[in-house]
Parts: sequence; C-alpha cells; structure tokens
Amino acid sequence: MALKDDIPQLVAHVQSQASLIRHNADIFDIYEGNLKPHVECALQAQLSMDSFSQAQHRIAPINVLTKIIDKLSTIYQESPTRNVEDEGSESDSELLKWYEETLRINPMFNISNEFSNLFKNNLIQPFVAEDGIPKLRIIPSDSFTVYSDNLIDPTRPTHVITYMGKRAKAVGSDTKTVDIWHVYTDSEFLIVDSEGEVQGQEMARLQGPAADGVNIYGRIPFVYVNKSTNLLIPKPDSDIKAMTILIPVLISDLNYAAMFQTFSIIYTINAMLPEGARMAPNAHWPLQAETDADGAKPEIGTIKPNVDITETLNLIQSELAMWLNTKGIRPGAGIGNLDQESFASGISKMIDESDTFEARNKQVNLYKDVEAEFWELLLDYMHPVWSAGGLVENRALFSPNARVITNFAPQVPLMRRGELVKDLKEEVSAGFATRMDAIRTLNPRLTDNEIDDKIEEIDGERVMELPEIEPQPEPEEEE
Repeated sequence: MALKDDIPQLVAHVQSQASLIRHNADIFDIYEGNLKPHVECALQAQLSMDSFSQAQHRIAPINVLTKIIDKLSTIYQESPTRNVEDEGSESDSELLKWYEETLRINPMFNISNEFSNLFKNNLIQPFVAEDGIPKLRIIPSDSFTVYSDNLIDPTRPTHVITYMGKRAKAVGSDTKTVDIWHVYTDSEFLIVDSEGEVQGQEMARLQGPAADGVNIYGRIPFVYVNKSTNLLIPKPDSDIKAMTILIPVLISDLNYAAMFQTFSIIYTINAMLPEGARMAPNAHWPLQAETDADGAKPEIGTIKPNVDITETLNLIQSELAMWLNTKGIRPGAGIGNLDQESFASGISKMIDESDTFEARNKQVNLYKDVEAEFWELLLDYMHPVWSAGGLVENRALFSPNARVITNFAPQVPLMRRGELVKDLKEEVSAGFATRMDAIRTLNPRLTDNEIDDKIEEIDGERVMELPEIEPQPEPEEEE
C-alpha cells in the first residue's frame, strides 16, 4: 500500500494525539524556563479575581523541574566507550571516531536522555547541514508523533510524522491556517497538511528522488527513543506538570498569606474614629462612643493574622520528597525540617544528595539499544548515501559485518568519598579486592597505565616518609 493511501488514518491519528502533544508542549515550555504563566493560570483558577489581582504580584516561579531532570540524566556525564566488533577494520574505527567528534555524540545524546526523562520518548535525527557537516537533531515530544500498522510488533513505528509549523492555505477568496507535517516510512516521504492534502509545491522544491516522494535511505531516518516497553506512544507522566506547578503555587500562597500577616486588622467596639484619623507613630485618636448606653465604653483593638510558615514549608518538603521517590530519586537523609532560612538550601540539598542508582541502571539498558540502532542507521544506511553523493568529506565506508558496541561506565550507588575510601580499605585488607581495583573505583577515568603510575607514586612517597633506623651496636659477649 502506498503512503498516500495511509494519509486519512494518519490525519485521524495526529488528531487523536492532540491533547498529548499540547501536554508535552506545556512541559517543554516549563523546562525551557517559562513557568510563571502556568502558575498564574493555576492561581487564577483557584482564587477570586480580587484575591488573584493581589496574589499575582507575589508569585514565586521556582522551577525545580530542570534540576530534577538534570539529576536523573547523568549516564552520559562520564563518556561511554564505543568500539567496532565483528570483522571491523582500522578504517571502521577511524570512521566511528570521526562521527563521534563531528556529531558531538555525548552532549547530544545527553539531551536525548534528558528528553526521555521529561517526555518518556524523543527522536534522534542525523542529517547533513548546508555546510556539509553531519549533525544531530534531538526532537522533543511536542514536535512529532509515530504510528504503526505492524501487526506482529505494534510497538515498532512504521511511520514517523514530524511537525514543521503552520502555513496559510487559500480557501476560495479567504485563507486559513493549517499544520504542516513531514511523513516518513522506510521507502517513502511526503509533505502533507493537517487536512490530509499533499503539498505538491513544497515537494517540488526538494532535490533528487525526495521530490518524487522516495526515501533515499531505505529506512526511516530517525531513531525513536521510547521508555515504554508496552506502548508505541508512552502515556504521559501527569505528575510532572502538576507537581512542577504545585510547588510554586504553594510557595506563592505563603507569600500571599505573609503579605496580609504583615498588616494588623483594626476593629472598634461602640466607637467612632475621628475624621481624618491616620496610622502614624505617636498618633492620638480621641474616640467618641456611638451610643450613650450605661456602661458602654468605646474600645479599639487589633487582630494580627498568623500563618504557620514553617509547617507549610515542611508540607512542601514532604510532598516534594514523595514525588522524587516516584521518579526514582531517593532523597538524601539528614535534611530535617525546613524553616524560612533553610528552605532554599534544604530543597537543593534534598535533590543534590539524592540517589538515582536504580533509575540510571534502567536508562543504561535503554540507551545501549538506542546506540546500537543509531550506529546501524547512520553507518549502514545514511552514511553510504552521503558518501556516494559527496555530501560529507569522509568517504570511507563501514564494513558490512561490523557493528558498534557501546559500554557505559558502571553505575554505582551514591556514596560520599570518605565512606567509599573506608569500605575499599576494608576490602583490600580482607583480600577481597586489590589496590588497583580500589584506585580504579575511586578514579574511574584513569587508564590501567595511569593507575600503575599512581601506585608507583604512592609507594614512592611511602618510602620517603619512613624514618631512618640507626643500627644498634651488637651486645658484647661475656667471657
């Protein structure tokens, strides 16, 4: 079946994903730093207009989302090693290294890792820029969707649909705005609008076979990263948006309450305030009774609003800690209760000292498969086309049976260095580990030769520090 025949069901599929795409667009907007409008919207829905007009000036747009995602996305902070196996030649290794450096693989894959923790899916797209330099594009989940008509494995996408913006479309004497989508399969490519009409003029502007709707690579030119093993499109984490907005809303509530706590409410009983009475130091108000009833004396007093700020801050801390646990982030111990002075540092410490060991291990397993699919797509399908067309300067071809194996640094539980040194010392003393093992654990970036040099350096310092022992005279023999 031709791709044109799939367009009606693809349009229906895109429309069915509209709410998910809007949800992910909001999350991406917050992640990029635009949190305040979302907090304003939440407060406006909860407060009266009079209250909101006061509260909006005291909104605290404290964005914890970026810090949480950064905490979760660390598997590329220590560069993984990539090697060519299975009949790989020296030129294969050189081509792999060239692409690693040219594409800035680790920083770009780190962005993909962040998006996988933010949206649970994303697209990785290799392409050649106008200057002839290969590059990577990481596409967030609000700018694409996937579709599958694979009856054997419906979790494998057979169509990738990327959003390319809006266009004005003529309708008689009027115009209307439509969305433009690029649709890819293993063999075809089309540009269509949100009404399912193929954009012939835009297709005609393309060069080569793509103008005729041919996918020259013979494979969808994307790697689809999906954290769900059960669904083609993962369900969104509804807690991410809700909790990211709730925390600044609660803090803004405190700011709003503290504003009224600053001012006391003046009340009077059987009293008339003199005309023009003003609040001022040493002010004198001659009160006049409203009635002449016997024993009725004019009185004036104040009511001071009282907000338990510390208890509310601890509530925010508890809710944040529970949320972090659900994301695979175990908050560090010993944070204690928060108050006005320690709140900011306490929240930061909670995230900084949290452990993501289990979450990181799951991500390593996911990205081993992602890397394998990526290098196969790039080196076996896309690079030969680029090389044959003279689009890239490196024309070497990858060996047909070679493959790239990616090894990530071992993920270890969070442990302070002092505790780690103590544990390693006990293991070495007990004979369960060598000094080389211990130094490698403490300094994972060192090579074996550098570790050997380190051991020699340590042994040399120990010899220098040993005190000189003067020889003792031998005892005289008794006659």
